[in-house]
Amino acid sequence: MYKSLVLLFVAIVMISGCAKSQEQKEIRNIDNNISVRLEGTVLPVHKQNVLASVAGYVSGIYVKNGDRVKKGDIIYSLDKELINLDINKTRAEINSLKQIKSHTLSQRRTYTNIPAINLAAKELKESTYLKSKGYISSFEANNYKKNYINAISANSGNRSDNYEKVKTLDTDIMNKKVILQGLEYKLRHSDAYAYIDGFVAGLQITKGEAVGRNRKVCSIVNLDKVIVKAGFATGLLPFIHKNQRVNISFVTTPPYKTVGYISQVNPIINPDYNRMTVEVVVPNSSYILQEKTRALVTVLLPKEGQAEVKKYFLNNKSDTTLEVRGGN
Repeated sequence: MYKSLVLLFVAIVMISGCAKSQEQKEIRNIDNNISVRLEGTVLPVHKQNVLASVAGYVSGIYVKNGDRVKKGDIIYSLDKELINLDINKTRAEINSLKQIKSHTLSQRRTYTNIPAINLAAKELKESTYLKSKGYISSFEANNYKKNYINAISANSGNRSDNYEKVKTLDTDIMNKKVILQGLEYKLRHSDAYAYIDGFVAGLQITKGEAVGRNRKVCSIVNLDKVIVKAGFATGLLPFIHKNQRVNISFVTTPPYKTVGYISQVNPIINPDYNRMTVEVVVPNSSYILQEKTRALVTVLLPKEGQAEVKKYFLNNKSDTTLEVRGGN
């Protein structure tokens, strides 16, 4: 009987504890001072993934993991020999097409065969006179008329064929220029540079290796400052504000603590934390804080905020609980 009562009491305690809301679990009541305690993680303020802009073979690597680089420093180079050969070949093809076009245009002017047309016109005129006098038949007069029509038609056909040839050459020249622009882009981006100051991490290429476009080559991570991001339950949004002071304890060796101020409150649920989030920017000159370092963020509430929290979330003055996780 005694054991049954004990088990029943334990069950009641467990059920009452599970009934607490997420807000209650994140509230801390010590010496009647209310604060909100959140668990968060460290993120770099700046992080850049270096991606291969163009495909090619690696001809030079100028950094290694852990190197500090500045914005504009070269990371690696691709072999440029084949690119330059293709550029020179395409430029030569464009010049050749331009010369053919120029020659075709010069021929176009000679295709206007005025003497032949004039001769046919003269013969037609004479044949008309001779027919009127009865010296030639209608059949013969019609032949002169046909000659005149054929001379005009032949001249018009030559001009039309020439025009189509020039149009085709213009299209070919334009297509070659597009290819040339692509090759020149490839040449400009065959060297990869750092776009931010920071440290090289995750370098994963070797000299002579073929890399594809958009492949991740490495990351540049700036840890001079870090962001501490922590999640909080939605009901606590009215009590958490930008520039609010916080105490932060980090899970590091040796242990490290600091004071900061909330730089951003995001009221949209973050899927990684399944909560709203706060961010605190913290200096990190000693580099003791690394990406994914765990942190405990204690948000200090003003007196009026403490009163509201007590009113809405705490059942009694001695109510105290542990925090829940605010992130992964």
